[in-house]
Amino acid sequence: MKALELYGTLGPSDCDKDTLKAMFRCGMTGLRLNLSHKSLSECSGWLDQLHMASEELHIVPDLLVDLQGPELRIGLLNEPVSLKEGDIIGLSFDNASAFKEISIPVPACTKPYLLPGQKIRLDDGRIVLEVVGLNKARVLIGGTLQSRKSLALDGHSITLPTLTDKDIENISQLSGYRVTGVMLPFVRNAEDLITLKKALLDYGHSHVRIFAKIENQAGVNQLPSLIPHCDHIVIARGDLGNAVSLTKLPAVQKSIARICNRTKTPFMVVTQMLHTMTENPVPTRAEVSDIFNAVLDGASSLMLTGETAVGRYPAEAMKVLSDVSFEALRYKMESKFF
Repeated sequence: MKALELYGTLGPSDCDKDTLKAMFRCGMTGLRLNLSHKSLSECSGWLDQLHMASEELHIVPDLLVDLQGPELRIGLLNEPVSLKEGDIIGLSFDNASAFKEISIPVPACTKPYLLPGQKIRLDDGRIVLEVVGLNKARVLIGGTLQSRKSLALDGHSITLPTLTDKDIENISQLSGYRVTGVMLPFVRNAEDLITLKKALLDYGHSHVRIFAKIENQAGVNQLPSLIPHCDHIVIARGDLGNAVSLTKLPAVQKSIARICNRTKTPFMVVTQMLHTMTENPVPTRAEVSDIFNAVLDGASSLMLTGETAVGRYPAEAMKVLSDVSFEALRYKMESKFF
Protein backbone atom coordinates (compact mmCIF):
# COMPACT_ATOMS: atom_id res chain seq x y z
CA MET A 1 0.00 0.00 0.00
CA LYS A 2 3.03 2.31 0.09
CA ALA A 3 2.35 2.90 -3.60
CA LEU A 4 -1.00 4.52 -2.84
CA GLU A 5 -2.10 7.36 -0.55
CA LEU A 6 -5.59 7.11 0.93
CA TYR A 7 -7.27 10.23 2.26
CA GLY A 8 -10.36 10.92 4.28
CA THR A 9 -11.98 14.31 4.83
CA LEU A 10 -12.13 15.83 8.28
CA GLY A 11 -15.59 16.83 9.46
CA PRO A 12 -18.23 16.44 12.17
CA SER A 13 -18.40 12.64 11.77
CA ASP A 14 -14.70 11.87 12.18
CA CYS A 15 -13.27 14.75 14.19
CA ASP A 16 -12.72 12.78 17.40
CA LYS A 17 -9.48 11.02 18.27
CA ASP A 18 -10.88 7.48 18.49
CA THR A 19 -12.60 7.61 15.09
CA LEU A 20 -9.47 9.02 13.48
CA LYS A 21 -7.32 6.30 15.03
CA ALA A 22 -9.73 3.68 13.67
CA MET A 23 -9.48 5.24 10.19
CA PHE A 24 -5.69 5.23 10.31
CA ARG A 25 -5.71 1.57 11.36
CA CYS A 26 -7.93 0.84 8.35
CA GLY A 27 -5.26 2.21 6.00
CA MET A 28 -5.80 5.97 5.86
CA THR A 29 -2.57 7.88 5.21
CA GLY A 30 -3.83 11.46 5.40
CA LEU A 31 -6.74 13.84 5.72
CA ARG A 32 -8.24 16.73 3.79
CA LEU A 33 -9.70 19.79 5.48
CA ASN A 34 -12.16 21.79 3.40
CA LEU A 35 -11.62 25.50 4.06
CA SER A 36 -14.57 26.67 1.95
CA HIS A 37 -16.74 26.63 5.05
CA LYS A 38 -14.36 27.34 7.95
CA SER A 39 -10.93 28.85 8.52
CA LEU A 40 -7.93 26.95 9.85
CA SER A 41 -8.27 28.61 13.23
CA GLU A 42 -11.95 27.69 13.45
CA CYS A 43 -10.97 24.04 12.89
CA SER A 44 -8.25 24.01 15.55
CA GLY A 45 -10.26 21.66 17.79
CA TRP A 46 -10.58 19.09 15.02
CA LEU A 47 -6.90 19.41 14.19
CA ASP A 48 -5.93 18.93 17.83
CA GLN A 49 -7.82 15.61 17.75
CA LEU A 50 -6.00 14.64 14.55
CA HIS A 51 -2.59 15.39 16.00
CA MET A 52 -3.37 13.50 19.22
CA ALA A 53 -4.52 10.47 17.21
CA SER A 54 -1.42 10.45 15.01
CA GLU A 55 0.94 10.92 17.95
CA GLU A 56 -0.62 8.02 19.85
CA LEU A 57 -0.19 5.83 16.77
CA HIS A 58 3.35 7.15 16.16
CA ILE A 59 2.61 8.21 12.59
CA VAL A 60 3.04 11.43 10.62
CA PRO A 61 0.01 11.75 8.34
CA ASP A 62 -0.47 14.14 5.44
CA LEU A 63 -2.78 17.07 6.06
CA LEU A 64 -4.17 18.72 2.94
CA VAL A 65 -6.14 21.96 3.10
CA ASP A 66 -8.61 22.64 0.31
CA LEU A 67 -8.77 26.38 -0.37
CA GLN A 68 -11.80 28.29 -1.58
CA GLY A 69 -10.05 29.45 -4.74
CA PRO A 70 -11.89 30.78 -7.81
CA GLU A 71 -15.09 28.91 -7.03
CA LEU A 72 -18.68 30.16 -7.00
CA ARG A 73 -20.63 29.25 -3.86
CA ILE A 74 -23.94 30.23 -2.36
CA GLY A 75 -23.92 32.29 0.84
CA LEU A 76 -25.06 31.51 4.36
CA LEU A 77 -28.41 29.95 5.19
CA ASN A 78 -29.84 30.11 8.69
CA GLU A 79 -30.62 26.39 8.36
CA PRO A 80 -30.64 23.72 5.64
CA VAL A 81 -33.35 24.32 3.04
CA SER A 82 -35.47 21.49 1.66
CA LEU A 83 -36.15 22.11 -2.03
CA LYS A 84 -38.79 20.13 -3.87
CA GLU A 85 -39.28 19.72 -7.60
CA GLY A 86 -41.55 22.49 -8.89
CA ASP A 87 -40.93 24.88 -5.99
CA ILE A 88 -40.47 28.54 -6.91
CA ILE A 89 -37.74 30.12 -4.82
CA GLY A 90 -36.06 33.50 -4.56
CA LEU A 91 -32.47 34.34 -5.49
CA SER A 92 -30.91 37.04 -3.32
CA PHE A 93 -27.62 38.88 -3.75
CA ASP A 94 -26.73 39.80 -0.18
CA ASN A 95 -26.61 37.77 2.99
CA ALA A 96 -28.99 40.10 4.77
CA SER A 97 -31.83 39.05 2.50
CA ALA A 98 -30.73 35.42 2.51
CA PHE A 99 -32.71 34.70 5.63
CA LYS A 100 -36.07 35.19 3.98
CA GLU A 101 -38.18 32.09 3.57
CA ILE A 102 -37.02 29.95 0.64
CA SER A 103 -34.48 32.41 -0.70
CA ILE A 104 -31.03 31.32 -1.82
CA PRO A 105 -28.11 33.78 -1.51
CA VAL A 106 -26.02 33.73 -4.67
CA PRO A 107 -22.88 35.72 -5.60
CA ALA A 108 -23.58 39.20 -6.97
CA CYS A 109 -21.33 38.50 -9.96
CA THR A 110 -23.88 35.97 -11.26
CA LYS A 111 -26.71 38.52 -11.55
CA PRO A 112 -26.12 39.47 -15.23
CA TYR A 113 -26.32 35.80 -16.22
CA LEU A 114 -29.53 34.90 -14.37
CA LEU A 115 -31.91 35.30 -17.29
CA PRO A 116 -35.02 33.16 -17.85
CA GLY A 117 -34.05 29.65 -18.92
CA GLN A 118 -30.61 29.73 -17.26
CA LYS A 119 -29.89 26.52 -15.35
CA ILE A 120 -28.14 26.73 -11.99
CA ARG A 121 -26.43 23.65 -10.55
CA LEU A 122 -25.86 23.56 -6.79
CA ASP A 123 -23.87 21.21 -4.53
CA ASP A 124 -21.88 19.49 -7.29
CA GLY A 125 -24.98 19.34 -9.47
CA ARG A 126 -27.13 17.43 -6.99
CA ILE A 127 -29.70 20.25 -7.05
CA VAL A 128 -30.73 21.98 -10.29
CA LEU A 129 -32.68 25.22 -10.65
CA GLU A 130 -33.96 27.10 -13.70
CA VAL A 131 -34.39 30.87 -13.70
CA VAL A 132 -38.01 31.79 -14.45
CA GLY A 133 -38.07 35.52 -13.79
CA LEU A 134 -36.46 38.41 -11.96
CA ASN A 135 -34.61 36.87 -9.00
CA LYS A 136 -36.80 33.76 -9.16
CA ALA A 137 -36.07 30.14 -10.05
CA ARG A 138 -37.93 26.86 -10.32
CA VAL A 139 -36.53 23.71 -8.73
CA LEU A 140 -35.93 21.06 -11.42
CA ILE A 141 -34.09 18.57 -9.20
CA GLY A 142 -34.63 18.96 -5.49
CA GLY A 143 -32.77 18.07 -2.34
CA THR A 144 -31.57 19.52 0.93
CA LEU A 145 -29.34 22.53 0.43
CA GLN A 146 -26.83 23.70 3.03
CA SER A 147 -24.73 26.87 3.31
CA ARG A 148 -21.69 27.53 1.12
CA LYS A 149 -22.38 24.79 -1.42
CA SER A 150 -20.93 25.09 -4.92
CA LEU A 151 -22.76 26.89 -7.72
CA ALA A 152 -22.32 26.51 -11.48
CA LEU A 153 -24.11 28.18 -14.38
CA ASP A 154 -24.64 26.10 -17.51
CA GLY A 155 -22.78 27.64 -20.43
CA HIS A 156 -20.93 30.31 -18.47
CA SER A 157 -17.51 30.65 -16.84
CA ILE A 158 -17.16 33.67 -14.55
CA THR A 159 -13.62 34.94 -13.95
CA LEU A 160 -12.69 35.25 -10.28
CA PRO A 161 -9.36 35.94 -8.50
CA THR A 162 -7.17 32.87 -7.93
CA LEU A 163 -7.03 33.36 -4.16
CA THR A 164 -9.54 35.02 -1.85
CA ASP A 165 -8.58 37.13 1.15
CA LYS A 166 -9.64 34.18 3.27
CA ASP A 167 -7.28 31.91 1.31
CA ILE A 168 -4.34 34.25 1.95
CA GLU A 169 -5.14 34.36 5.66
CA ASN A 170 -5.25 30.55 5.83
CA ILE A 171 -1.99 30.23 3.86
CA SER A 172 -0.27 32.51 6.36
CA GLN A 173 -1.15 30.06 9.16
CA LEU A 174 -0.19 26.72 7.56
CA SER A 175 2.93 26.03 9.58
CA GLY A 176 1.08 26.24 12.89
CA TYR A 177 -1.19 23.34 11.93
CA ARG A 178 1.34 20.93 10.32
CA VAL A 179 -0.15 21.27 6.83
CA THR A 180 1.71 19.28 4.18
CA GLY A 181 -0.30 20.09 1.06
CA VAL A 182 -2.62 22.72 -0.43
CA MET A 183 -5.42 21.92 -2.88
CA LEU A 184 -6.40 24.70 -5.29
CA PRO A 185 -9.93 24.32 -6.71
CA PHE A 186 -10.98 25.18 -10.25
CA VAL A 187 -7.48 25.60 -11.65
CA ARG A 188 -7.83 27.34 -15.00
CA ASN A 189 -4.26 27.90 -16.16
CA ALA A 190 -0.62 27.86 -15.10
CA GLU A 191 -0.94 31.40 -13.74
CA ASP A 192 -3.32 30.16 -11.04
CA LEU A 193 -0.70 27.71 -9.80
CA ILE A 194 2.10 30.26 -10.05
CA THR A 195 0.00 32.64 -7.93
CA LEU A 196 -0.46 29.96 -5.29
CA LYS A 197 3.23 29.00 -5.34
CA LYS A 198 4.23 32.64 -4.86
CA ALA A 199 1.87 32.99 -1.90
CA LEU A 200 3.34 29.85 -0.31
CA LEU A 201 6.88 31.14 -0.82
CA ASP A 202 5.97 34.55 0.61
CA TYR A 203 4.93 32.88 3.87
CA GLY A 204 7.85 30.44 4.00
CA HIS A 205 5.98 27.31 2.93
CA SER A 206 8.17 26.10 0.07
CA HIS A 207 7.91 22.51 1.38
CA VAL A 208 4.10 22.39 1.04
CA ARG A 209 2.91 20.32 -1.92
CA ILE A 210 0.51 21.82 -4.47
CA PHE A 211 -2.51 19.79 -5.59
CA ALA A 212 -4.20 21.18 -8.73
CA LYS A 213 -7.90 20.33 -8.83
CA ILE A 214 -9.27 19.80 -12.34
CA GLU A 215 -12.91 20.84 -12.14
CA ASN A 216 -13.67 22.75 -15.32
CA GLN A 217 -13.11 22.57 -19.06
CA ALA A 218 -10.32 25.17 -18.91
CA GLY A 219 -8.36 22.96 -16.52
CA VAL A 220 -8.82 19.95 -18.79
CA ASN A 221 -7.70 21.91 -21.85
CA GLN A 222 -4.67 23.39 -20.06
CA LEU A 223 -3.57 20.20 -18.30
CA PRO A 224 -0.14 19.84 -20.01
CA SER A 225 0.78 23.41 -19.02
CA LEU A 226 -0.33 22.85 -15.41
CA ILE A 227 1.85 19.81 -14.73
CA PRO A 228 5.19 21.65 -14.36
CA HIS A 229 3.70 23.92 -11.68
CA CYS A 230 2.15 21.39 -9.29
CA ASP A 231 3.04 18.23 -7.41
CA HIS A 232 -0.26 16.42 -7.88
CA ILE A 233 -3.22 16.54 -10.28
CA VAL A 234 -6.65 15.98 -8.73
CA ILE A 235 -9.49 14.61 -10.87
CA ALA A 236 -12.32 16.25 -8.89
CA ARG A 237 -15.35 14.65 -10.44
CA GLY A 238 -18.02 16.66 -8.64
CA ASP A 239 -17.84 19.99 -10.43
CA LEU A 240 -16.04 18.39 -13.37
CA GLY A 241 -19.24 16.41 -13.86
CA ASN A 242 -21.07 19.73 -14.21
CA ALA A 243 -18.54 21.17 -16.64
CA VAL A 244 -18.78 18.19 -18.99
CA SER A 245 -21.65 15.86 -19.71
CA LEU A 246 -21.87 13.03 -17.16
CA THR A 247 -21.79 10.57 -20.03
CA LYS A 248 -18.43 12.04 -21.11
CA LEU A 249 -16.95 12.26 -17.60
CA PRO A 250 -15.41 8.75 -17.61
CA ALA A 251 -13.61 9.49 -20.88
CA VAL A 252 -12.31 12.80 -19.49
CA GLN A 253 -11.08 11.00 -16.36
CA LYS A 254 -9.30 8.39 -18.49
CA SER A 255 -7.75 11.10 -20.67
CA ILE A 256 -6.39 13.00 -17.64
CA ALA A 257 -5.02 9.76 -16.20
CA ARG A 258 -3.31 8.91 -19.48
CA ILE A 259 -1.57 12.31 -19.66
CA CYS A 260 -0.48 12.06 -16.02
CA ASN A 261 0.90 8.56 -16.54
CA ARG A 262 2.75 9.63 -19.66
CA THR A 263 4.39 12.55 -17.83
CA LYS A 264 4.87 10.54 -14.61
CA THR A 265 2.73 13.02 -12.68
CA PRO A 266 0.97 11.69 -9.56
CA PHE A 267 -2.81 12.04 -9.71
CA MET A 268 -5.72 11.63 -7.32
CA VAL A 269 -9.30 10.52 -7.99
CA VAL A 270 -11.99 11.97 -5.75
CA THR A 271 -15.76 12.47 -5.38
CA GLN A 272 -18.45 9.87 -4.66
CA MET A 273 -15.99 6.98 -4.50
CA LEU A 274 -18.24 5.41 -1.84
CA HIS A 275 -21.16 7.82 -1.82
CA THR A 276 -23.75 5.28 -0.66
CA MET A 277 -21.68 4.62 2.46
CA THR A 278 -22.57 8.10 3.67
CA GLU A 279 -25.79 6.46 4.86
CA ASN A 280 -25.24 2.71 4.39
CA PRO A 281 -22.68 0.32 5.93
CA VAL A 282 -21.87 -1.43 2.63
CA PRO A 283 -20.94 -0.07 -0.82
CA THR A 284 -22.47 -0.82 -4.19
CA ARG A 285 -20.76 -3.08 -6.70
CA ALA A 286 -20.35 -0.09 -8.99
CA GLU A 287 -18.47 1.86 -6.30
CA VAL A 288 -16.12 -1.04 -5.65
CA SER A 289 -15.43 -1.28 -9.39
CA ASP A 290 -14.85 2.48 -9.56
CA ILE A 291 -12.14 2.30 -6.89
CA PHE A 292 -10.55 -0.78 -8.47
CA ASN A 293 -10.41 0.82 -11.92
CA ALA A 294 -9.01 4.10 -10.59
CA VAL A 295 -6.07 2.16 -9.13
CA LEU A 296 -5.61 0.20 -12.35
CA ASP A 297 -5.56 3.51 -14.25
CA GLY A 298 -2.52 4.52 -12.21
CA ALA A 299 -3.95 6.78 -9.49
CA SER A 300 -1.36 7.53 -6.83
CA SER A 301 -4.02 8.57 -4.31
CA LEU A 302 -7.75 8.24 -3.65
CA MET A 303 -9.90 10.41 -1.41
CA LEU A 304 -13.20 10.13 0.42
CA THR A 305 -15.11 13.35 1.10
CA GLY A 306 -18.63 13.32 2.55
CA GLU A 307 -18.34 9.62 3.31
CA THR A 308 -15.99 10.39 6.20
CA ALA A 309 -16.72 14.07 6.92
CA VAL A 310 -20.47 13.75 7.50
CA GLY A 311 -21.20 10.06 6.87
CA ARG A 312 -22.47 7.55 9.38
CA TYR A 313 -19.68 5.02 8.74
CA PRO A 314 -16.35 6.86 8.34
CA ALA A 315 -14.07 4.05 9.53
CA GLU A 316 -16.00 1.38 7.63
CA ALA A 317 -15.81 3.47 4.44
CA MET A 318 -12.05 3.87 4.85
CA LYS A 319 -11.67 0.12 5.32
CA VAL A 320 -13.54 -0.56 2.08
CA LEU A 321 -11.39 1.98 0.25
CA SER A 322 -8.25 0.39 1.63
CA ASP A 323 -9.29 -3.22 1.04
CA VAL A 324 -10.40 -2.65 -2.55
CA SER A 325 -7.26 -0.63 -3.29
CA PHE A 326 -5.12 -3.46 -1.93
CA GLU A 327 -6.87 -5.98 -4.18
CA ALA A 328 -6.37 -3.69 -7.17
CA LEU A 329 -2.66 -3.28 -6.42
CA ARG A 330 -2.28 -7.03 -6.00
CA TYR A 331 -4.05 -7.61 -9.32
CA LYS A 332 -1.72 -5.14 -11.03
CA MET A 333 1.32 -6.87 -9.58
CA GLU A 334 0.14 -10.36 -10.51
CA SER A 335 -0.83 -9.23 -14.02
CA LYS A 336 2.77 -8.24 -14.70
CA PHE A 337 3.80 -11.86 -14.41
CA PHE A 338 1.15 -13.37 -16.68
